[in-house]
Amino acid sequence: MKLLLTVLSLLLCSAAQAHDDHALNATFHEFYHFAFYSLLALVVLKGIQWGVKRLQKQSKEG
Repeated sequence: MKLLLTVLSLLLCSAAQAHDDHALNATFHEFYHFAFYSLLALVVLKGIQWGVKRLQKQSKEG
């Protein structure tokens, strides 16, 4: 859990830093947002899959 929170905080910090740098051109800035939100969506989906498998395993054992 600590690792997950650390990674999440680093991702959010890097997102905030992207907005401080106005030297980025618009195309790279949009790509950064696309990459960040795609990665976030994948992490959320993987977490949901993990949770469902864990609940299924507990229901089979119990």
